[in-house]
Amino acid sequence: MTGDTKSAGTGLGTGLEGAQVTGLPRRWALRRGTVGMMLQEQKIQDWLARLAENPDYAAHPLMGEFRALADDHLKLMRQLTKIAKISDRMQTDTRQMARALHAASQTDPLTDLPNRRQMIERLEAELCRVGRSGGGFALIMLDIDHFKEVNDAFGHAAGDHVLVETAGLLRRNLRGHDLCARWGGEEFLILLPDTDQDQAEAVAEKLREIIARHRIAHQDHAIIVTLSLGVAAYREGRTADTCIQAADDALYIAKRAGRNRWAAAA
Repeated sequence: MTGDTKSAGTGLGTGLEGAQVTGLPRRWALRRGTVGMMLQEQKIQDWLARLAENPDYAAHPLMGEFRALADDHLKLMRQLTKIAKISDRMQTDTRQMARALHAASQTDPLTDLPNRRQMIERLEAELCRVGRSGGGFALIMLDIDHFKEVNDAFGHAAGDHVLVETAGLLRRNLRGHDLCARWGGEEFLILLPDTDQDQAEAVAEKLREIIARHRIAHQDHAIIVTLSLGVAAYREGRTADTCIQAADDALYIAKRAGRNRWAAAA
């Protein structure tokens, strides 16, 4: 019995040892350990069954104590398996929550557009790209004309609906690699990579026409709004702040000129 017992006993363990030395991420170590514990549990059960088939071992005075110890070991392994599975689920939930929080921190909750934070990060990255590889980009800062009058006439729910509809129209009429962000209130900022001043002005005019023609249905009303837009292509030496300021200055030129139009940065 001594030889058999030693042979069988060498297979006992939690199954975590191999996982700890693999260098794998913790979640894989936990899964590997869970599988190992389940395999060890099956080994013990198989070993007990083989011992029970041998009359010499089955009748041994210590067999009852050994069975009790083996049962305790099996119970412990089952508990460890449950704990490992729960820990794995908790890590998965934590990772999913972290991804969701990151997305929420970069998204405007009303329009589902990127927010100011994401735009600044993307603009900084675009400046780095242009610094390394050359090329250029353009910004369009735009504002819904007389937006306060929409809120006053139809209510804030209507104003929110106008923002959502406008955001959707802007996004659908840009290229896939362009970025349209809600900058704040009724202002939006658009980043157009690999775009010069003339091309950006054409985009601004296209967006202005699309919004001016569109009737936004809200309850029993058809709301029509217009845009003022400021267009500023990148110029060498500008920072993110000065690029944004140039587009913002151009926007106010358009507003002072009568709204429902675009203006180029000086």
